[in-house]
Amino acid sequence: METTVGIQARLAWKLFFEGSGQGVLREPDVDYAGVLEGMEAADLLALMGLIQERLRELNADRETGIPQASPSPSRLFIDKNYSIRRDSEDGAELSLRPLVKALFILFLKHPEGIRLKNRAQFEPELSDIYAAILPDADPECRDKRIRRMMDLADNSFSEKASVLNARLDDLFGVSAVNYKIQGNNGHPRRIPLDPLMVVWL
Repeated sequence: METTVGIQARLAWKLFFEGSGQGVLREPDVDYAGVLEGMEAADLLALMGLIQERLRELNADRETGIPQASPSPSRLFIDKNYSIRRDSEDGAELSLRPLVKALFILFLKHPEGIRLKNRAQFEPELSDIYAAILPDADPECRDKRIRRMMDLADNSFSEKASVLNARLDDLFGVSAVNYKIQGNNGHPRRIPLDPLMVVWL
């Protein structure tokens, strides 16, 4: 049987956090149920302690596992054309690809989060946001891109979310966790930024 130390390390890192700095919580790729049943109470308590310590390091919510926003994120100012500026109305504009920006705006408008399996119900809203960002684009082309993002069988949504999170790392550095789309299976994906830090102009 695998040593307790090995089990603890694999569980703590694979079950709760994988990928340094990416803020992505993932399910384990191995079924550990049998391993847990073979562990003594003292070992289980030690494992729980390690996991709780790691979650505290991530500043993660106990129920959802989503890292919480750090104490001092920058305020975002968003105008009617969905230009996003940092710190003030005249601050630096965030440079994001139109479809990636539309996804970011959608999640900022829904701080309660969006369940991926229910994302199709947000298609009209996302379409309106995208049209406002790209008013001169071909409507048929716009609609096709939005449909792909909301199609559960298509990978477009996950790809755009990954591109967004990577771009936010470039724009915000260590404070990017405040702005990233985050969440794990069984819970809504959401951006942990306090809604009061977003000013809609």
